[in-house]
Amino acid sequence: MSTLKYIVSSILGGVIFLGLLGGCQSLDENPAGTLVADSYFSTEEDLDAALTGVYAQLASNRWGGLGHTNIWVPLMGADDLTSQAGKPDYVQFDTFNPSSTNGGLKAASWTAPYRVIFAANNLLNNVDKMPISESAKTKAKAEACFLRAWSYFWMVRVFGEIPLQLDNSMNYKLPKSSLKEIYTQIIEDLQYAVDNLSADLPSSVGRPCKISAKGILAQVYLMMAGYPLNETDKYALAAQEAKDVIDSGLYYLLENYADLWKWNSDGNPEILWAIIFCNFNDCGNQNMNTFTGLNTQPSEENGWDQVFCEIGFFNRFPEGPRKDATYLTVFTGRDDGKKTPWQESTFKHPFLAKYRDGMVPNEPNYSGSDHMGGRDLNYLRFAEILLIYAEAQTMADGAPNAMAYDCVNKVRRRAGLEDLPAGLNQTAFRDAVIDEKGWEFCGEYCRWFDLVRTGKVEEMNQYKDAGDLKPQGTIDKSKYFAPIPYTEVLLNPSLGD
Repeated sequence: MSTLKYIVSSILGGVIFLGLLGGCQSLDENPAGTLVADSYFSTEEDLDAALTGVYAQLASNRWGGLGHTNIWVPLMGADDLTSQAGKPDYVQFDTFNPSSTNGGLKAASWTAPYRVIFAANNLLNNVDKMPISESAKTKAKAEACFLRAWSYFWMVRVFGEIPLQLDNSMNYKLPKSSLKEIYTQIIEDLQYAVDNLSADLPSSVGRPCKISAKGILAQVYLMMAGYPLNETDKYALAAQEAKDVIDSGLYYLLENYADLWKWNSDGNPEILWAIIFCNFNDCGNQNMNTFTGLNTQPSEENGWDQVFCEIGFFNRFPEGPRKDATYLTVFTGRDDGKKTPWQESTFKHPFLAKYRDGMVPNEPNYSGSDHMGGRDLNYLRFAEILLIYAEAQTMADGAPNAMAYDCVNKVRRRAGLEDLPAGLNQTAFRDAVIDEKGWEFCGEYCRWFDLVRTGKVEEMNQYKDAGDLKPQGTIDKSKYFAPIPYTEVLLNPSLGD
């Protein structure tokens, strides 16, 4: 287990409370909402503990935060994942009928990222006052900027216009900022991280370096090039950042796709950045665990049938080792060992195999607290960098170059597929890359965003199987962004405008 996992676990009950949105101190007693005392950082050890506290906010709420399956709630409009009628939070988004009272949406996509943002702001707005070396300050600020940028990047893609808060106050009356303002801040934060983080691999899994910050920046530029900003000049910037990552030689594809999901594979050389969790047995802290065990298992295996896979997407998925590692298609009874094909199961859908986080490798969780898994949330893999370059270079230059072909074909070869045919035009090549990315990252938090930015939401929802949930009414771009949670609008009515 990484050092960061142990550090985060040990400080959750202490330092981290300084950065929480909800604490023991009454806001009436502190109108400015300052959460960190001016005297807090006195040593580099204090600073590192506070920084680790920012990371801890990424993993501090397994019941609804970024480690819960609720992270998929606003992504259900894509074509890779679905749920069932008994899970209304998920179904709302899969049928394009979201509600502002959706609990899963607020927990994972609003509260959790803002918790990180406020903790990062606390550090950034206080660190320069402290008698600590400039090098230590700069490193801490770079990591805090990285985490703030990632949090805002998640939120702006889910909600669109949101309040942009950069100080360490709790101002519930801030108006929405424009998309351009938010993205400008994201780029500024990431560029600071790129300029000030080490060019070497990070010392702890879960912490960024210059190259992983460039990877996130490539994601940001690619998103900006598509809907809703449509700043097509950003394709060239996305391609350059992705190329810098590739040329660094720090990361590479694992030889076997299935190895990405092995019990001991967290922090493998394909992962540029992940949100770190640890299992109950290792950390002994429930708040540090993901919740993708029983939630992503079928009832035939005593699971909770919360998130599973769309049949239409499954049927289009190319056969081969990647598909075998992505899907669970035969369910094994816990008590009797009965084998049930997905077609004969309760909900008649295949399930994801990627997150089967049992104490026995490749087996599901069954006992005690084992359903509180410890698998990291692998947010950015090198395979995505290869595909970002392939798409962005093609869109920037009008046609794919040799490197673009090489990038996408490396991903395809590992999946057991033939190379793309030579001579594809810009549109055909780009469509092939988007398809490839969908298969490669099924259930990995990016399919919805790719469909939105490329204008393919309506098209891909036409390929649903008869057994999949269907959109209610017409899909239009007004439904691409989630509603801001109702409780937030009550606090700040301007958010409802």
